[in-house]
Amino acid sequence: MKEAVHNSVGFRIARTANRINQAITTLLNEEGIAPEQRILLEILSSCEKANQTTLAAMLNKSPTTVSRTLDSLEKKALIIKKEVLGDKRANLIEVTAEGKAMLERTEAIVNAFRQNLSNLFTPEEKQTLFALLEKIS
Repeated sequence: MKEAVHNSVGFRIARTANRINQAITTLLNEEGIAPEQRILLEILSSCEKANQTTLAAMLNKSPTTVSRTLDSLEKKALIIKKEVLGDKRANLIEVTAEGKAMLERTEAIVNAFRQNLSNLFTPEEKQTLFALLEKIS
């Protein structure tokens, strides 16, 4: 049974994803932000206007999960939610000045982490990895 688990593609991918997430979490914790929060801020800063439904689809996360993450960002004053006129259930989300400052403070950390991870592969290996991941996603 143990052999079957270790030879499972799903197990290997999940284990690798967990290790990557733990590593970036450790780095970002010093700044007081979780990776899920940081990625949402990054996406929001590059979007003109985004709502929770769009964000959930982009991240392949449930709307409830995205809502909880946005609530955490709002409590930290990193985003503000604005009601959409005519639809009290819908919100447009904007990054605050504090949120932009957080992105700037953590940019070097995230870029270095991404670069170090990328440097583990040759360009050809990275292209193969992306193709394989795309095949199973």
